[in-house]
Amino acid sequence: MEVRRWNRMYEDMTFENIMVSMMEDMPDGLDTSEGSLIYHSCVKQAARLEEVYVELAALTDNQYADTADLDHLVQFGQERRTYIEEATAAEFEGVFNVSVPIGTEFSGDDYNYIVTDVINEEEHKYRLECEDPGIAANGWLGDLMCLDDIDGLEDAALTKLLVEGKDEEDEESYRMRIMDSFGIQAFGGNRAYYKERIGAIDGVGGVKPYRRKGTIIPIVIISDEYRKAESKLINDVQTQVDPIEQTGEGIGIAPIGHSVSITTVTEYIVNVSAAATYDTGYSAEGLKTQVENAVEEYLLSLRKNWINSDSIIVRRAGIENAIYNVEGITDVSNILLNGGTENITLKENVIPVKGVVSCS
Repeated sequence: MEVRRWNRMYEDMTFENIMVSMMEDMPDGLDTSEGSLIYHSCVKQAARLEEVYVELAALTDNQYADTADLDHLVQFGQERRTYIEEATAAEFEGVFNVSVPIGTEFSGDDYNYIVTDVINEEEHKYRLECEDPGIAANGWLGDLMCLDDIDGLEDAALTKLLVEGKDEEDEESYRMRIMDSFGIQAFGGNRAYYKERIGAIDGVGGVKPYRRKGTIIPIVIISDEYRKAESKLINDVQTQVDPIEQTGEGIGIAPIGHSVSITTVTEYIVNVSAAATYDTGYSAEGLKTQVENAVEEYLLSLRKNWINSDSIIVRRAGIENAIYNVEGITDVSNILLNGGTENITLKENVIPVKGVVSCS
């Protein structure tokens, strides 16, 4: 994208150039040399004019999305319903030897984590959130130190990354998204409109609108964790888009005359079996968590691309490469997906999720 720079209109309006212009406009015969009375009488005006031109250049730049500073860019984004993506915190699975209360704080690798939810009470598995947003904490798993007093707590560890933390969107990436929004104009009822409006609802990670089927416009969503949306999210989106009790009446996001049905993706469990050669000092048991995380990262990358795919293909080569890149593994062979030796091609709006991973 070629960026216009309107301040070039004023780039020659420096103090020195303004002074030259002012002296040239003086009547003939007057002493306009540097140090003269006339020269000194114009110095303050020229300095102030230079400031005015600088401010005018900034004012002009801020009228356009491709040259605006961040504060004004955010205003453009609000008008386009395109909001800067704020930093989010990573979420993990933690395993303990005893039950721990929601809100318990732990420390590990220079970060603090707080227990936010129960995953499996019997196995003492919990969801923890890093207190510092951003990507920095994504890559660490290991033993935790409890910052509270929990009776009987001896073992505490982060074992799995559930949701990647994200840094705040950089200014130029945000600028490009705003510029793109001008290229695909969303208006009531077209695909861009539904993608833009539904995609802005909390909890939604992607949207696929489809051509009307009979009297219904089907729209499929995926959660912002790139999993099947929970019933609550589906119901919330349905209510905001086209409440079932008043369907087609234009009460929600959908224009009048549009009866919309919100559904979500279907999850397909992928079990993985592989044989690996381990470097000295490493073992299948010791790298079990890392291998599972590597498989999950590969499947997550496929789910993130659901929005751009008619169907997802889980490839043996992709699984093999993911496991091979685990530190301590020197070779991978005999990849089986759900017991078979073929790639798995999923139907439309079906996403892969990790099942049992075995790497001997």
